[in-house]
Amino acid sequence: MKQKLIFDWSQVPLIMDLRFASLLLGQGVDSLKKRAQRGEFPAFKSGRDWRVTKDALINYIGGEVR
Repeated sequence: MKQKLIFDWSQVPLIMDLRFASLLLGQGVDSLKKRAQRGEFPAFKSGRDWRVTKDALINYIGGEVR
């Protein structure tokens, strides 16, 4: 499956799954899930899936991004 490249934060959804977040961060989904379970990554459970908000991800990587 070919992945769509993201060039601008406006292309990032307000709420994303861990797979999408992992692509943006260049980290594994399992790693993010384990850190979320330990409270080290700002994700939340939605049913059986983990999600992260765009604002939480921006804050996690080091502040405001425009």
